[in-house]
This record gives sequence, C-alpha cells and structure tokens, in this order.
Amino acid sequence: MAKQNFIGLVVSQGKMAKTVKVRVQGKVYDKRVHKEVIKRKDYLVHDEGNLCKEGDIVRIESIPKISARKSFAVAEIKVNKGQQFALYETLGKEKVAQEEKAKLESFIKEKQQFESVVTQIEDLRKLDQIANAYQTQPNADRAELLSEINRIKEKWNIKSWPSEEPLLDLKINEKEKDIRELKLSMIVDKIMSDEYTAERNQILSENSKTPVEDLKKHTQKNIIRKYVLDSRNEIPFEI
Repeated sequence: MAKQNFIGLVVSQGKMAKTVKVRVQGKVYDKRVHKEVIKRKDYLVHDEGNLCKEGDIVRIESIPKISARKSFAVAEIKVNKGQQFALYETLGKEKVAQEEKAKLESFIKEKQQFESVVTQIEDLRKLDQIANAYQTQPNADRAELLSEINRIKEKWNIKSWPSEEPLLDLKINEKEKDIRELKLSMIVDKIMSDEYTAERNQILSENSKTPVEDLKKHTQKNIIRKYVLDSRNEIPFEI
C-alpha cells in the first residue's frame, strides 16, 4: 500500500522534542453549499534532526505510529523559508536591543545633565547666601565663608560674583520648571496618601462646597494641587 504524502506549512516548531506542527490545506466539496471549500488540518509530524523552522514548506509521509498523535514524518523540505524567518527574527531582536541600549544611554546622559544643572542651581543659590552673609554679618567666620565662595567659584569656573556671564545653558528655565513640577507632584502625592487623610479632608472641606465623601479621587487631587500652587497658602503640617 502506498504511503500517504502531503505538502504542508510548518506552523509551530520547538515546543516539543523532534516534533513540528504542519498545516495541510486542500479543497473538498461541501454538499451543504454545493461548492468546493478550503479545508485545513494540522498534523503533529516527527522531525528527527530538528531541521524544520516555522515557515518551511515540507513534504510529510505516513509512518508507523510513534505516539498517539504522531503518525507522519518529515520526508523533504521543499522551501526553506523558515531559516530566513529565523534570521530576520534574530536580526530584529538585535536591532531592538541596540535601540533599547541607545535609549538607555541617552536617558542616563540626560539624567546626569539634569542632576548637574540642579547641583549648579543649588550651588549658585548657596553662593548668593554666603556672599550676602559675608557682607552683612561682621561676626561671621569670614575665612570660612571666603573659602566656601572660592570653592564654588572654582568648581563652576566663575571669575567674579555677581557674574554677568551666562553660567547655565539656555534651557535652565525649563529645568527649573521641571524641578518645581516634580516637587509639586511629590507634595500632592504625599497629601493624597492615607497618612494625611485628616489634613487632606480639612483642605478639601475648606476649598470645596461639595462634601468630601462625594468628591472623586481625581477631583480631590486637582483641588489639592490648586491649593498647593496658591502662593498665599501654607501647608498646615510638615511634609
């Protein structure tokens, strides 16, 4: 008796040892609609050398049953497209990894620049305070103040203070805005935590006509944010 032979497409590979799933497609006559329709059937096929990849077109032939569901084996690889697909997948993963690495390096670089700007802002503000103390406080340790002034000037290459030279990049206003926004967000999130429920309810009751229990969470957050933004208000508790 002649062996059964089918041409099919490998649709799954690597999930079972020496086994691939092959989809065979053919036309059959359907009496209900009185026309030929496409019929697909999947076979578990033995692949002794684990040579087949997803996308390969193979010829399978019947063999004595190896298991309850395996009675076909790969006889020939007709079109070796699976190897190309595997190569494309590998190249794609490498490209994605390179892009992720580049994004991470860019993020780290921006973070370092941002931290440098924040440090510079703090140092310049400290320099203002020290310079003011040096001029207005005769009892202060002038040698120590002068030493700190010189340290900051040397660190940021400042020749004189106050300086008319640009000390920060042109995006400093955006950086300061980011810092203020970050601090504001941290304060609002802390007030919205369970630790400050009583204080939060006090602020909400004083700044909203709606009962606190009827206010949705996002509405409460907006009221708290507006309250914190108002320069006339002082937080009635320590954050």
